[in-house]
Amino acid sequence: MSNVIKEHEVMAGKLKAIGHPMRVALFHLLCNCETEGLSVKSLYQSLGIDQPTTSRHLAVMRNSGLISRRVTGGQTSYCLCFNDPFVKCLSGCFITNNKIE
Repeated sequence: MSNVIKEHEVMAGKLKAIGHPMRVALFHLLCNCETEGLSVKSLYQSLGIDQPTTSRHLAVMRNSGLISRRVTGGQTSYCLCFNDPFVKCLSGCFITNNKIE
């Protein structure tokens, strides 16, 4: 399998991972969190959904490389993997002049 096809498979996996309205909403919230990230609690409260559902969506996003997780003490936070060109490009759809839209 060529490298180009492998890259396309990775890209398709990321598109599939963002292909749910709730995951788009989570991505949108994470666009301005920078390096400190947002806690799971702040994410599910912002979206008005329960914690288990939020965690399942975050796991899909993390497994595809869209977001990273940091555990500090008993708190888990997530942020976008801005070092990934796909994530950087997609986040540009939500961020204009340093403001989330």
